[in-house]
Amino acid sequence: MRPDFGAIAHVRYRAFLSYSHNDAHWARWLLRRLESYRVPGRLVGTHGRAGAIPAKLGAVFRDRDELPTAGDLSSTIREALSESDALIVICSPAAARSQWVDAEVRAFMAQERTDRIFCFIVEGDPAVDNCFPPATIEDGRIPLAADARPEGDGKDRAFLKLVAGILGVGYDALVQREAQRRHRRLAIVTAAALAGMTVTSGLAITAHVARNDAQRRQGQAEDLLGFMLGDLRKKLTTVGRLDLMRTVDDKATTYFAELDPRDLNDRALEEQARSLTGIGQVRMEENRYAEAMRAFQQAYARTTALAARDPSNGQRLFDRAQAEYWIGNVAWQQNKFDEAERWLERYRASAEQLASMDRNNFDWQKEVAYAHQNLAILADARGDHEGAERAMKRGLELFRGWVKQRPNDTQLRAEESTIVSWLGTNAETQKRYDDSETWFTTLLGNLDTLRKQEPDNANWRKEWIDAQLLLAQTRFKRGDLAGASVASEAANHEADALVKHDPTNRVWLSQQGIARFWRAQLTGLGQPRQAMPIAQEAERMLASIVAAEPTNKRVVKWLNDTRVLQTQLSKPSVATR
Repeated sequence: MRPDFGAIAHVRYRAFLSYSHNDAHWARWLLRRLESYRVPGRLVGTHGRAGAIPAKLGAVFRDRDELPTAGDLSSTIREALSESDALIVICSPAAARSQWVDAEVRAFMAQERTDRIFCFIVEGDPAVDNCFPPATIEDGRIPLAADARPEGDGKDRAFLKLVAGILGVGYDALVQREAQRRHRRLAIVTAAALAGMTVTSGLAITAHVARNDAQRRQGQAEDLLGFMLGDLRKKLTTVGRLDLMRTVDDKATTYFAELDPRDLNDRALEEQARSLTGIGQVRMEENRYAEAMRAFQQAYARTTALAARDPSNGQRLFDRAQAEYWIGNVAWQQNKFDEAERWLERYRASAEQLASMDRNNFDWQKEVAYAHQNLAILADARGDHEGAERAMKRGLELFRGWVKQRPNDTQLRAEESTIVSWLGTNAETQKRYDDSETWFTTLLGNLDTLRKQEPDNANWRKEWIDAQLLLAQTRFKRGDLAGASVASEAANHEADALVKHDPTNRVWLSQQGIARFWRAQLTGLGQPRQAMPIAQEAERMLASIVAAEPTNKRVVKWLNDTRVLQTQLSKPSVATR
């Protein structure tokens, strides 16, 4: 069910997040915080200036593309803006210079909802170097702003100020509710720690207590876990004491292991499953796969119990399917491919069951395609390239059917294109260059359609360049040098156009550098002297990106290839030709 966003009946998103690509890390952080934020219980159901206050903020739209031509917004962006209750502008000197951000602000202002624009300052001093997009300060306008800089409100206080504005409640009231919630949970944690986690142990012995007492302590446990795995984790991360968080997680998983899911009510099971999944994901990030596996297995036990209690509840089946996926993923990371395959096949079976429950729920239908893709990628990792291809083609068949039904759904066509690209790379790995060329040509056709549907969407232009580079590579490998040169020059021309529009966009700069590599490579086959300055240009482009992003493996790889090419071109036997 879509949450009540207040007075605007057609709202789809709680907020639209507008930002410069230079602030993408802030956008990702803020998106996660907003979509995971739980409104204090005593405020839920009351009315703020923006309408009824929900338990959660709901979905936030974050555009991942940059504006390719001055002032133009795609139909997708305009639609998302019109369906958003509020506009959040991440403010910085880069945002102030961004035509893209300014265009989004102006489009939102055109809907006469200026009071629903909220600025979130992450860099720059408003009094010294302007960090506000021009549209937000025109005509002497003073924007509503939360200052996340350390010398301002700080991240946490700024975030709460932003939430208060979105909900239409006073900042002090929200802070008070947050403080009450933290203090209540902290008191529970402190008491538990002092007693050697006696509350936790007592909760495990449900057979010897009265029903009301068990329910009371379940409630305590839920608050305890909510604090430990939510607010406390954030605080410890901030001060760099994740070692303490690991201890908390260990205590929580030990406690969960002592409980029998059959003795717990639905709410407790749901909270525990969610907490265990979070613990498992953290363990995955730390490469502690054994601990991650235990957490996900316990999450699976709880989601399985919930699904058994209400077999017609699709959401519970969905949650169980996600647990099956995570268990398969951990086994995969441990190189236990047979076990991974069993769990990913369970995930596929659950996805197929889920899809059959509601044919109108398109998100559930797509789970089946994702399940096929997971099994395909696993098979590829095991060296079974043919089996991987068969599994991926089953997913492709589903997407092609959906694209025919929804020809104007650009996201669907983009997902289909991703599969086509993978199949082209898979065929190239098997040295079936004719097949890989066919796949990459199909990919370019899809991207041509996307560019016609959304001519202002920079992402389709970026993907089109990548497709041309893939086509150039596979043609080069099959010996079609003329065809490779055509694809290479097409990529160079488009990359130059994008970089001219925004010389600071490192993604586009990397594409330009790779395109120059292929120009040098192909030129060097007949004119090595002319090829050397092109290769040197490619090296400068790629080296500048590696200096800024030393962990970017893709660019590092192409930089190394460019230097190898220069070595080859400098050999006397080659250079004198």
